[in-house]
Amino acid sequence: MEHALVFQLVVILAVAALTVGLCQRFGLSPILGYLATGVLVGPSALAWLPDGPTTHLLAELGVVLLMFTIGLEFSLPKLLAAKGLVLGLGGAQMLITVLLFALIGWWVGLGVGEAVVIAGALAMSSTAIVMKQLAEQMELLSAHGRVAAGILLFQDIAAVLLLAILPVLASQSSDLAGTLGLTLLRVIGVFSGLVVVGRYLLPPALHWVAETRSLELFMLTSLLLAISAAWVAALAGLSPTLGSFMAGMLLGETLFRYQIEADIRPFRDLMLGLFFASIGMQLDAKVFLDTPVTVAAILIILVLFKAIILLPLLRAFGQTACDAWRAAISLAQGGEFGLLLISSGFALGLLDESLVQPVLGALILSMVLAPLLLRDNGQIAVLLAGDSATMSVSNVEEQIASESGDFDQHVIVCGYGRLGRNLVQILNEECFPVLALDIDAGRVRQAAARGEKVLFGNALQPGVLRAAGIERAHALVVTIDNTRLAERITGHVRGLGLELPILVRSRHSQDDEALLEAGAEVFPEGLEISLAFARQLLVMLGVSADQIEARFNDIRLDDYAPLQSLFDNALEPDVD
Repeated sequence: MEHALVFQLVVILAVAALTVGLCQRFGLSPILGYLATGVLVGPSALAWLPDGPTTHLLAELGVVLLMFTIGLEFSLPKLLAAKGLVLGLGGAQMLITVLLFALIGWWVGLGVGEAVVIAGALAMSSTAIVMKQLAEQMELLSAHGRVAAGILLFQDIAAVLLLAILPVLASQSSDLAGTLGLTLLRVIGVFSGLVVVGRYLLPPALHWVAETRSLELFMLTSLLLAISAAWVAALAGLSPTLGSFMAGMLLGETLFRYQIEADIRPFRDLMLGLFFASIGMQLDAKVFLDTPVTVAAILIILVLFKAIILLPLLRAFGQTACDAWRAAISLAQGGEFGLLLISSGFALGLLDESLVQPVLGALILSMVLAPLLLRDNGQIAVLLAGDSATMSVSNVEEQIASESGDFDQHVIVCGYGRLGRNLVQILNEECFPVLALDIDAGRVRQAAARGEKVLFGNALQPGVLRAAGIERAHALVVTIDNTRLAERITGHVRGLGLELPILVRSRHSQDDEALLEAGAEVFPEGLEISLAFARQLLVMLGVSADQIEARFNDIRLDDYAPLQSLFDNALEPDVD
């Protein structure tokens, strides 16, 4: 067909806009939207597009850019600083999980190459889904959140290595050790060449590009660097993704890291969406009807066995029973790199289609279930771990209850960031009793070192606010910059039948209605900042303070109507 590429892009982007929009609406990962796009437009469903070379070329470009940006974010000093968590626990998780899954695969009749690829894919978890949802739930800085982040970081590194050895496994060489050794020499050679170029040639070239102050030239240079490194690796017989990762890792140590990442990201996100759509096109939806037992078995092995394997490792590395279960549950799903390994293994002829279909189906199903498991990881951990997990949660609540026992008619502040800290200071100066809660253990320790009264606790957990004396409190303040969490906290308090005032910050006016319906008083931060800024300017222009206050009070009494339409329709978000 003439203009086939344009037609394919239009179809994919149109369907993706719908599916990704629906996923965002229901709080799901955009990855699932792209996968659904591929299934819908692919040969197994509507058959609007063939699973052809053009789509695969665009998808491979997306993966190259993904690995380049991962390399940019890779920091060897930070990795070594957290070597116990990342290298120790993350390495143990990957090694043991791959080994056990590979043995299961070999036991059921798979070849060595097939077993290794499948095991590597099942061992991976979804960085995009886990990190996003844990951050939204304020759990990224908790013990199980830090463990999950460390393991995911090592999985990203391991994915690069697994992708690099796929061509070796696909070669089916009788001298596997010799082939691996030759591949290692090629890797060293390419990396050494990139080090020389990155250390002696790229800095002056990038400085020259930066001095031109041309965003277009810098963007073109960034794309050239990523794709050139992939091309060099391909010429050396290595995976292009390995070359782009190494180039990103070298450039990540330069001053231009953030600008390069900003230039690459829009192209990466679009092409990566096409990659996931191409994965969806490879999935035959009939696999769920033709081989439901096989898909279910792989799904159970993936979710259940993966958590069971990880649990004793976490306990051995000093995690409590509750935190170990929560981290294991959070990582009990497949991920984007698992999909990439399966797709690459199939393209190289390592995997047969009859094996690829049920594995892809199980991986995608696990990613659909992941948000539910992540959302309720605390409750599931209590059910599975029994008394040990309950005691761990109870210890936090008991500590908060003991510290808040003397408080009455106090103000509870959820969140001890800059806004929360300043608010607590003002309340103390006005002699209001105040109790602050924060989920960041490091921030709590720093506050304690300064002599400030801040307790560790997640206000989303049902017992924490009760332990803080919410029934006796005079008011509740939520300074967390997350509307969804603030809404849940407010709804929980109102669900207890309490009528105390609840003040919640809101940076964007489109969030106000949901917060008001939940029962909160809303502080429109964006609008008030506008007024404060305007007040300072009017003072500088010589307008009297009384005239300014009268004008601004009228605006507030009118519910900010003179500002609201402009604020709601702003094309660009405000920047703090």
